[in-house]
Amino acid sequence: MKIKKLTIALVAVLALLTACGESNCPLTTVSVARFDFVDSQTHKPVKLTQGVNVTGIATIADTLHVDTLFNQATSYMSLPLSYTDKTTFVMHYTERMRDTIWVTHRNIPFVSDIECGAVMHYHVESLSYTTNALDSVTIINPQITNEETNNFLIYYRAADAE
Repeated sequence: MKIKKLTIALVAVLALLTACGESNCPLTTVSVARFDFVDSQTHKPVKLTQGVNVTGIATIADTLHVDTLFNQATSYMSLPLSYTDKTTFVMHYTERMRDTIWVTHRNIPFVSDIECGAVMHYHVESLSYTTNALDSVTIINPQITNEETNNFLIYYRAADAE
């Protein structure tokens, strides 16, 4: 009798455990672009001693939105893109020294599992920027997803980065 009750209890516990299966949803549902800072001569990583604050600018339904996206970036920054087809980042080195990066992209809604919902992925189509403090910016991976990858290199002249 005890064995029968123990068997029924064990089967019930196993049924509950298999009903609450693990989720295959990604840990993060936000796709971000990663910008690494490198020396324009040596192509080695550089660290900005002052750090840089970054704001994002988007026009949505004829309204201009400006948000601080990253405070004190020193060697890289990971930034979200707009749901419109163009994202503008303003890098504030000092109160008067700034650079602007414009990224034009195609938005790609992605659903890996209906239980997880949609994630926005992006394909970078073009890039432009100012060169007040930075030397240049290159695209190294135009596919921006919710998996961490390096997407852009921002080149600085070593003397300017210190």
